[in-house]
Amino acid sequence: MLLAGMTIPALWPLDLHTAAKHRVLRAYLDGWIPVMGHQALRVGEHDPRLLLVDGFAGPGRYATGESGSPLIMLEALLSHKSFEELADVRFIFLFIEQDEVRVEHLRKEVEDLGDLPKNVIVRIEHGEFEGVFSSVIDPIIEKGAHLIPTFAFIDPFGYSSASMSITGRLLDFPRCETLFFLPMSFIHRFVGREGQEAALTSLFGTDEWRVAVPLQGQERTACLLELFERRLKQSGGVEYVRSFQLRTQDGNDYRLVFGLGHLKGLEIAKDAMWSVDPVAGTSYTATTESGQEVLFSPGDMVDTAPLLAELHSQFGGEWFTIDQADRCTLVDTPFRKAHLRRLTLQPAERVGNLEVLRPGRGFKNARMRFRL
Repeated sequence: MLLAGMTIPALWPLDLHTAAKHRVLRAYLDGWIPVMGHQALRVGEHDPRLLLVDGFAGPGRYATGESGSPLIMLEALLSHKSFEELADVRFIFLFIEQDEVRVEHLRKEVEDLGDLPKNVIVRIEHGEFEGVFSSVIDPIIEKGAHLIPTFAFIDPFGYSSASMSITGRLLDFPRCETLFFLPMSFIHRFVGREGQEAALTSLFGTDEWRVAVPLQGQERTACLLELFERRLKQSGGVEYVRSFQLRTQDGNDYRLVFGLGHLKGLEIAKDAMWSVDPVAGTSYTATTESGQEVLFSPGDMVDTAPLLAELHSQFGGEWFTIDQADRCTLVDTPFRKAHLRRLTLQPAERVGNLEVLRPGRGFKNARMRFRL
C-alpha cells in the first residue's frame, strides 16, 4: 500500500498480505453471490440485478501473474457452481480506476476473458472513485429510489482518496454491503501530522479522530479503528461491522472492515475470515519459510471455550433455542456458526453441563439450558 500522491507502475508484485486480502474477498463473494442472486430472483422483479463495485480497481493483474481484485470478482461469479441457476440475474460489474494506464491494462485483461455470458455486464470507468460512484448514486437519491443490491470493495492507495461520505451514502441503501481496506499503520502514523487534517476528516466523516492524537501505540490504533467502525455502523443500512487484521512482513498493520446489513452477511463474512485464519478468525500475519507462505497445520484446533462461556453468560439457567444460540455466536463472539453444534454444544451436553430437550436428533427445534 502506497500513500496517496505517490506514483506506482501499472503492474507490481503480489505480496503475502495482499494475497490473504484477496482470499477473504473471494471467500466472501463465494457466499454472497448465491444468497443475493437467489434473493434477487425471489423478489420477482422483471429485471433482477446485482451490482459489484471495485472502487480502486488497478490494472487487473499483478506482475507475477496473479489476478487482481477486478478479475477475482469476475472469476468468483463465472466459476461459481450456482452461476447457471442464476442465468436470469444480471450481474453488473463497475470497475473504477483513476490511472489511465491501469485502466487500459484492465480493459485488455477483461477482453482476454473472451465473450462474457449475456447476463454479465462490465463497465470500466476512468476517474476517481468518489466522483464516478457519486454520479451513479446521487440521481437515485434525488429520485427517492433504491440502489439495486450492491457489494462494493473499497481498497484505496492510502486513505486520502476514500471518503466516509460516499461510503455512508452507499450503505444507507438497503441490501448494500462493503469491504473496506484500511491502511491502519499509515493512519496511526499521520494522525496529528500537519497537512493531514482534511484527509482524515474525509476518511472518518468527522473530526473526532483528533481524540487519538495524544494517544500512543495500540491505544491509538484501537481508538481509530473503533471510530471508523462506529461511523460505518451509523449508516442507515448497516447492522453489523466486523474487522480482520492483516500484518505485513515488515510489521505494517492493515484492516479489512466489513459493513453489513443482515445477519446472513455477517455469517458469510465470518466464514471468509476463518478461511484465512482457521485458528481464531481475526487476523493474518505474513511470514515465510524457505520462500513459501507458512500455513496452519491440519492439527490446529479451535478453542471454543470462550464461545461456551459467552452462551452461559447470556442465557444462564434459562431455556434457549438453537436460533438464539446461532445469533449469539455470530453477533457476540468471533466464532462461526460451524463452531457451535459439534465443537461446543455437543461436548457440553456429553459432560452434563447442558440439558437438551429435543423432539428428534440434533438441535433443530430443541430447547436447551445450562445446568447451574
